[in-house]
Amino acid sequence: MNRVNGEPEQVTESDLKRVIEPLASYLCDPEDPKDALTAALAVLISEVDENCSAANAQIATFSGNQWS
Repeated sequence: MNRVNGEPEQVTESDLKRVIEPLASYLCDPEDPKDALTAALAVLISEVDENCSAANAQIATFSGNQWS
């Protein structure tokens, strides 16, 4: 996420549906849609974890520099 202003945008359920529905349609294997979506969810969770880790590392860097 690139923030240009100071306030992050609020994500609505409608916003998420516009992103997730086409993705789900793309990923769903007619033979086994549950496995395809489970794999996609695992990748999404991994990306969120990596993003949080990167954000925490950035915050730690800023915090360390601020008090030096």
